[in-house]
Amino acid sequence: RQIDFRAPALPRSSTQTCWPRRSGGQHLHAVLLVRSSGIRSSGMGSNETRKAFLRAAFRRRAAFVATAALLAFFFLLDFKPAETQTKIATATYGACPDKIEVTRRGATIAGARPILKGKVCAQAVDAGFCIDEPKKPLRCLPSFIVAGAQKAATGWLRQRLAAHPSLAQGGGKEVHYFDKLQNLHEWRSTYLDNFATPSALITYEKTPDYLPNATALKSIYSLIPSVSLIFMLRDPSSRAYSAYQHHCRKGRFYEGPKFALEEDVTGRPLAAPCAPEDFEAFLRVDKGVVTNTQTRLVTWGLYADQIKQVRALGFDDARLLVIMSETAMKDPSKLLDAVVQWLGLERFDFSSLRTFTDAL
Repeated sequence: RQIDFRAPALPRSSTQTCWPRRSGGQHLHAVLLVRSSGIRSSGMGSNETRKAFLRAAFRRRAAFVATAALLAFFFLLDFKPAETQTKIATATYGACPDKIEVTRRGATIAGARPILKGKVCAQAVDAGFCIDEPKKPLRCLPSFIVAGAQKAATGWLRQRLAAHPSLAQGGGKEVHYFDKLQNLHEWRSTYLDNFATPSALITYEKTPDYLPNATALKSIYSLIPSVSLIFMLRDPSSRAYSAYQHHCRKGRFYEGPKFALEEDVTGRPLAAPCAPEDFEAFLRVDKGVVTNTQTRLVTWGLYADQIKQVRALGFDDARLLVIMSETAMKDPSKLLDAVVQWLGLERFDFSSLRTFTDAL
């Protein structure tokens, strides 16, 4: 005997006394084919016979479902999900020409510098690469960046390193390209033009606002992934108060006090130097605890999170240098010798330079 589940539904006739049961919301119609039995081939037999075969069909289906469920259970016991890979999106700078053959080789301090001719696309360059275009001076992308932190003696370090004969600082005091860029495709003119150097000196820039800016860091890594990054850090409390006075001198704090960089303000700005009481009022200090924790005066001092973000982007640890400014000021010459050595440059006597004290 065989139950055929592929047969079309039979119309109900006067000889049928009941419909088959529903299964999963659908009618289960079975045609009983009888061989070598006493039941007539043209009919379904008695109700008891039909019910018996239907029960048998359901038992077989239940056994099949149970077996499949058991196999799935043992599979799940042995299943180990793949580790989630964090993918951090980076900025893109447009497609390269089809015939470009230059590959990224990383920042070059010593030895021959890569000099590319013509309008080279962004994917073909890296830190330290020089671009030679007609009717323009030789321009070399920076090999390192002093990228933070604000009010932590980065100006002092920039000025000292500029005295080294192998180095050429680009963009004046600060460049502010990656933290304020509007069009990534303008890197060749807007950014590269900051680093004209006829003798192919090693170029660098200083913009401390890069460190707390995730978008800026991503854009840096997209254009010059092998660049070396120097971070001058300072005690977060001292840094916050110094930043407060810095913005006060720029006329950015108003009565309340309110910070013009973070909210709409009206009226006359506080007169510099701003009072310490206004600093505490702005941070909403309650029993020695700062409650206004979302202001940039506080968040820009969360160095651990910022350095973690830098490493997550893919910057090589060997190209990251972290300096505490308080330690550097105790023995500036020793610190500068260490930085020059880390960069792979020849030693230079910085002691003859004039005193620079307004960085902090």
